Amino acid sequence: MGVMAVFGAPEKARAYDVDCAIMLCMAGGFPPSAVCARAYRTMIRRITPWPSLPPFGVCTFAHVPAELGGPGGEGELDTNLPEYEWLNRTHVIWFTGQAYRERGGDRYWDWSLRSCDRENRTCRYIQRVYRSHTPWPVTFISESGQEIAFPSGGSSSYFYLRSIMVEYGDYEGTVGHSEWFSY
Repeated sequence: MGVMAVFGAPEKARAYDVDCAIMLCMAGGFPPSAVCARAYRTMIRRITPWPSLPPFGVCTFAHVPAELGGPGGEGELDTNLPEYEWLNRTHVIWFTGQAYRERGGDRYWDWSLRSCDRENRTCRYIQRVYRSHTPWPVTFISESGQEIAFPSGGSSSYFYLRSIMVEYGDYEGTVGHSEWFSY
């Protein structure tokens, strides 16, 4: 019932970001409702392929219906307007790295950094390195110009590391980022 109070009737729930619905429904243990059923299906769809996507992305609350305090109505909010430019500074950064040693040979490092839009739809590689004789650097420069530390990895002769972080900008223009989360 609490989720229904937050989301409104099921037909109005479609105006919400599904990422917001996943977070709110997950906190309540996915109570039985049309909203939470859709959120649960979306979460499972994201985590089942290999490599898996994170269970949810960035919750922007950009599609809130007018009845719940948003600018809404039937359509979606145009996030390309200047007052929503801060949403467009949100990126999901994916890191994949590994170290390995060939039989009796040299040790190598491979790594890649991908930056995706806030919906994880449009991605581009920031860095992509294969068979390097040196480990990945300590820091890299993001699309927003931030110097960000790479995730730290293991020290054994072979290891594999996948991590994700969110780089975001707030409505005042300040750019920040989350910690790395390994998965």
